[in-house]
Amino acid sequence: MTPAQQIPHGQLRVALFQLRDGDGPRLLLLHALGESSASWRDLAPAWPGPVLALDFAGHGASGWRPGGAYNPELFAADVDATLAVVGPCVLAGSGLGAYVALLVAGARPKLVPATLLLPGAGLAGFGAEPGAAPPLDLVEVLRRLDPQPGGAAVGADPATRSCEVDVRPPDYASAFGAAAQRLLLHEDDGERPPWWVALRDLPGATAVRGDRARAFADLAAVSARSSSPAL
Repeated sequence: MTPAQQIPHGQLRVALFQLRDGDGPRLLLLHALGESSASWRDLAPAWPGPVLALDFAGHGASGWRPGGAYNPELFAADVDATLAVVGPCVLAGSGLGAYVALLVAGARPKLVPATLLLPGAGLAGFGAEPGAAPPLDLVEVLRRLDPQPGGAAVGADPATRSCEVDVRPPDYASAFGAAAQRLLLHEDDGERPPWWVALRDLPGATAVRGDRARAFADLAAVSARSSSPAL
């Protein structure tokens, strides 16, 4: 993994790593909640082009947001700032990163020719409707903001756990999905949240099965057929 490229975004910088070089479309990997680009080191897929991995704000080598403000839209802005520097990328996201990838794919379809959504930590949020998440009492708030037990190093700002209870309405997700170019949904026997289920009915969404290697192979095939300008 090459040293991080520090990308300015608002009051902080987010860290971008290059996991692999190559000739072909760029692949940008987005990690799950509480993880970082390091989660992809042993899982970086075979890919014909460069493979990049981003640390969201509050994670890994990226800066922490003043005041602990974290939500999927702000993480999508981290990705947007990255695309402004590196140019168009195929996206693949795990867990929270899958939801963020969806938002970016719908908001920037000219920069994202294809997107793979994978399960992982932070995939569901909490509920599909406003008011579904129960109010947290003070003890629970303090627990969520408490560093890891025993003085262990904290790999992510504890305040990022607020993304465990953000609301993700299916119609909101579908609006982004409908605007995206191509969506691949990695399906298995695991349960999926309502926002993901809503994507299955979109014309541009395709279910992929098998292990992650197969999912990325399908993503590469879809990307190769893209009619978008060369990445």
